[in-house]
Amino acid sequence: MCHRNRNRLFFILLWGVLSVVLQSVGRFHFYHIEQYQLFLFDKTYVFSTLRKVGGLSLLSYEFLAQFFIYPYAGALITSTLLTLTGVSVYLLLRRIDRDSMFVYILSLLPVFSLLFIQLDFNYIMQGTVAYLMASVSLYVYWKFGSVRWKLAYSVLCTFLLFWWGGPVAVLFAMTVAVRELFSKSAQGFLLLIPCAEAFLLAYLSVRYAFVGEYRFAILPDLYYQKSLVPSGLLLYMSWISLWLGMVATVLLRSRCKSWSGKKGIAGIAVQVILSGIILFYGIRAYGDRRSLKFKEMEYYNRCGRFDKIIDMNRGAVSNYLYLCFLNLSLAKKGELADRLFTFDQKGPQSLFIPMNNSHMSSMLLCDIYYAIGHTGAAMNMAFEANISSPGHRTGRMLQRLVETNLIYGEYAVAEKYIALLEKSFYYRSWAREMRRYLYNEKAVNGNPEFEKRRKSLPENDFLFSAQLQDRELIALSVSNPENRTPIEYVGAMYLLMKNMDLFKGLIDTYWGTEVLSALPLSFQEAVIVLNENDSASWEERGVSRAVIMRFEQFKKFVLENKNNPRPADFVKKSYGDTYWYYFMFKQ
Repeated sequence: MCHRNRNRLFFILLWGVLSVVLQSVGRFHFYHIEQYQLFLFDKTYVFSTLRKVGGLSLLSYEFLAQFFIYPYAGALITSTLLTLTGVSVYLLLRRIDRDSMFVYILSLLPVFSLLFIQLDFNYIMQGTVAYLMASVSLYVYWKFGSVRWKLAYSVLCTFLLFWWGGPVAVLFAMTVAVRELFSKSAQGFLLLIPCAEAFLLAYLSVRYAFVGEYRFAILPDLYYQKSLVPSGLLLYMSWISLWLGMVATVLLRSRCKSWSGKKGIAGIAVQVILSGIILFYGIRAYGDRRSLKFKEMEYYNRCGRFDKIIDMNRGAVSNYLYLCFLNLSLAKKGELADRLFTFDQKGPQSLFIPMNNSHMSSMLLCDIYYAIGHTGAAMNMAFEANISSPGHRTGRMLQRLVETNLIYGEYAVAEKYIALLEKSFYYRSWAREMRRYLYNEKAVNGNPEFEKRRKSLPENDFLFSAQLQDRELIALSVSNPENRTPIEYVGAMYLLMKNMDLFKGLIDTYWGTEVLSALPLSFQEAVIVLNENDSASWEERGVSRAVIMRFEQFKKFVLENKNNPRPADFVKKSYGDTYWYYFMFKQ
């Protein structure tokens, strides 16, 4: 096989492998990051983005990310970017040594580094686009023969890369310097000028507030969430591995030059095996299974596939985010208070995670409050998620802001968000459909969802308060007794807190009214706990005969196993799905 065909086959196979790996490991990752970037077909947005340091790479990433909502698109687009990066690095290393046996594996090291950091949801794929820009620019640089043309090109390219790609200009300039260290040209030292230029541009960008800190102007930290400091070296490995690859190619230039015969076949085989080992262990080390599971639940919640989320949370669960998705799914199916203790609940944070001003927690709380019918809190969380998201604009939360403002009749505000979504690709048709509700009370009241949520608006609206959310949720059920979700969330919260005084007050006030005309299963079990010594009152408070009989069996079973070294384990096997077990044995 000729050299050119071998190269084509190698990189086609690389693209295929990366596509399969990214689709199998990261398909929910791409759905997740799509919602945090909203590309707008708008001149003001485009030109304002291009004026930023790294603006072209950011704009390119946001353009590509809008397609990640479609199945397979994220994996195919990302694998294409990574493969093109591999091709450009390979061609770059071959300019150093055309016959090096190990140029394939050396060209893949930056690709694998970018692949692994890609799976970190705090990483912004703008960095991958910028890296490709830099590697292509370096390949073009190697084609110039004279120092004069090299200097002119590198000076211009450093400026353009800093403007369009950000700190990859430093990568470009320092790579040029590393290359020229091995050059025999007497004027090679002139190629240190782009390095000085890159650091001068970094200084000026911070001095005049184009970027906030030097690390965003010099290091790939610009391609990571600004509020976080990257831990470890993974973010920087794509830069380091490029330089190490160049040095290794130079050092191996006088060795292993023949691709012919068994030696060539063995060399390729060794590189394939090493690549497989790096890929396998890299995915295991950096795949971040916990966040991938969260992203999977987030996607199922977005698509309304609640049974999937419920099935994912059977058995032991230790993550509050997972439990919030679980209980939200149960509430969506109308089963929260009946099936609450069928699962491994961990306290009131299983229902509401604490607000920490992060975009992920705000989006989850927004979905929870919207499902409950707390339109005001959902609007507040949607706004928080929108401004705290990496792109300061999230399509899904803009949709929620449109919905909540239409429910409140704030048509001018809803129109502003609709106008934004109409400039996007994926959300455009939905936004145009929402436009028919603007300034049209009859149309809004004719929409079953909007009508139902308007009924739940309290007569006296209130500012959302996490400390008073139980009172606010009760007020929602009082405003619209048909919506049982708020009162069930309040009761579930009291039970998870084991605050029987608050639960007793809830039952005493609302049991038998249209707000709480029938007690769900977990509430019945808790009523027995409230009145354990007054069995005559159980049925009067809505406890069924089946629940009473099971409690008698539970009590007998506990007494029989009280002397066992770990009685909770014995009780859990038969009664772990009851509030009685949670109340007695869970911390």
